[in-house]
Amino acid sequence: MIKQQLTSDYYKPFAKEIEKYFSESDVILQDDRNTIKEVEFNNKVFVVKSYKVPSTINSFIYTYLKKSKAWRAYNYGLKISQFTPKVIARIENFHPRLTKSYLICEKFDADFNMQAPLFKNHPDKKVIFKEFAKFIFELHKNNIFHHDLSPGNILIKKSEKGYIFKIIDINRMTFEVLSTKQKAQNFSKLWADTEDLSMILMAYAQVANLSERFINLGLFYNQRNKNRKTRKRKIKQMLGL
Repeated sequence: MIKQQLTSDYYKPFAKEIEKYFSESDVILQDDRNTIKEVEFNNKVFVVKSYKVPSTINSFIYTYLKKSKAWRAYNYGLKISQFTPKVIARIENFHPRLTKSYLICEKFDADFNMQAPLFKNHPDKKVIFKEFAKFIFELHKNNIFHHDLSPGNILIKKSEKGYIFKIIDINRMTFEVLSTKQKAQNFSKLWADTEDLSMILMAYAQVANLSERFINLGLFYNQRNKNRKTRKRKIKQMLGL
């Protein structure tokens, strides 16, 4: 059984033959746990994410107990359409439990992602940091918390008016009025150094009318996340994993 959601019937032929279109594309954007490719349909380029086939346990969970990653990414994409590349379709295959699933989005022609100003000494990084802080403020103002707000999941495009930001990998989201603590925690996965993160947090505090305590909170949660990741990596190395 195949389950689909489409923003328009125009994309039915695309969704119906998604495995064919996906396998024929050799433009790979990511090939890790999941595979992401650029795929052409009717002379237009789309981005298609093929989710890893879930384990037996997860397949059971995503079939009977919980919505799949593709389902969540598609529906969240509709909900936060101004902040993420436009979603087109989600396709899920069940035999009888969930196996393959896909998410189709319009391609956002980003110039780079957040790794450029954080790790590659982008010449305009101070401006980017300030505008990024305003972007995150808008997310929070709309009661949006992206749980995977890492540099690779923040796309950036330069425009005549400044910079345009889009978030991706959005299957883990929370929608609620956020506390100051939650807002500070949302910067914890940026892996930025103290100076750069302080600039971002200071710009956010200014637009959100928050005190210096917010900056210190953000630095604390960011360092805590770094320490946790470092411990995990060392344990894996010790175990030979």
